[in-house]
Amino acid sequence: MSQQIAEDKIALCKAQKIPYLSLSDLELDTIPESITELTWIGALTLSRNNISNIDVLAPLTNLHKLAFANNNIENIQVLENFPKLKHLFMKHNNISELSVLSTLTKLKKIEANHNKITSIEPLREQTQLVFLDLAHNKLTDAKSIEKIPSLVWVCMEGNPMDYEKLIASAKTLANLKHFTYN
Repeated sequence: MSQQIAEDKIALCKAQKIPYLSLSDLELDTIPESITELTWIGALTLSRNNISNIDVLAPLTNLHKLAFANNNIENIQVLENFPKLKHLFMKHNNISELSVLSTLTKLKKIEANHNKITSIEPLREQTQLVFLDLAHNKLTDAKSIEKIPSLVWVCMEGNPMDYEKLIASAKTLANLKHFTYN
């Protein structure tokens, strides 16, 4: 039933060339293959499902906003296909590796709390990033935030790190307005 609802939403989006699509809260285990035909969409929401693989999204190269929070996703390598991506919502998954994000230079917002992320080193080249939520991950060091002077909002609470070092790094960020830790 939920797969049919997803297919119907995709068909409507295709028929009317709608620039966004929400397939949230449909209890989907997989993303329908028909989504690959929606190459024009700029915003896609897949949150609160049971999805473990997002590789089918590769043809959607015009995405600037992508949400797949509250799923079972581990591998986000497919994101390399989205050079226009600005807003990324991927909290509550099983993601541990962010290296693919180093190539996405237009990112402004990353919401990736409650994952298994161990390093933010891949984010050091993010010159436009203003919002970063990496709370409740497995980060032990966040010195790389010093390399992201555009940051305005940072949340790092619930990580097994030396918070004194984190605070020292955060003090180097001239634009920082909101900072939560511990």
